[in-house]
Amino acid sequence: MRNNFCSKIQTIYTSNPYTIERLFDSSLYAYDCKSSKRTFFTASDTNKDKSLIIINKRNNEIIHICIDGGIIKYGLEDYVGDGITRGRCDCMIFDDNKLLLVEFKMDVEPLTRDKTLWKNYSHAMKQIKDFFIYLKASFLQKGNELHKFYSDDNIIPIICMKYNPNVHHRRNVQRNNEKEKFRQETQLKIQTICEYEFL
Repeated sequence: MRNNFCSKIQTIYTSNPYTIERLFDSSLYAYDCKSSKRTFFTASDTNKDKSLIIINKRNNEIIHICIDGGIIKYGLEDYVGDGITRGRCDCMIFDDNKLLLVEFKMDVEPLTRDKTLWKNYSHAMKQIKDFFIYLKASFLQKGNELHKFYSDDNIIPIICMKYNPNVHHRRNVQRNNEKEKFRQETQLKIQTICEYEFL
């Protein structure tokens, strides 16, 4: 399945050069490099404090594709062609069974006010949502459905934050509404984690 998914991605997105990395190690690290304006996938832990740690105990093939600065040019732009500037997440990471859509927000300091942390979280949700909707539409334009490759339950949107906003399920009505709106518009459940295990 993953090779078919890769082939379809390569068929759909041809306008920009992007990287496809395939790794098999039991521990892998994905991180956002601002100076290179792209994400990287590596078996080293040199950037561990600002990485999404991927646990891969079975040493299966895990694939990483850079989105922001890869499939889509780095920076704000109208990539659909309808005059609307949209966000996009940093990368996708996948195996045969799971597709991760990852946005990194790792540069926020621990003493930053919670409102700033939530602003980053909220922005990350929009970036993932915008790209996910575009990804589904792109597959449909080519006569395929994304769900042919991954069901909603197997598509995992991840916001990777070193310091998470304090989201209280009773007090933060606006925040809960934003998360619920994301779920309704994408049918996906957002996760805020810095580690993911491919089983």
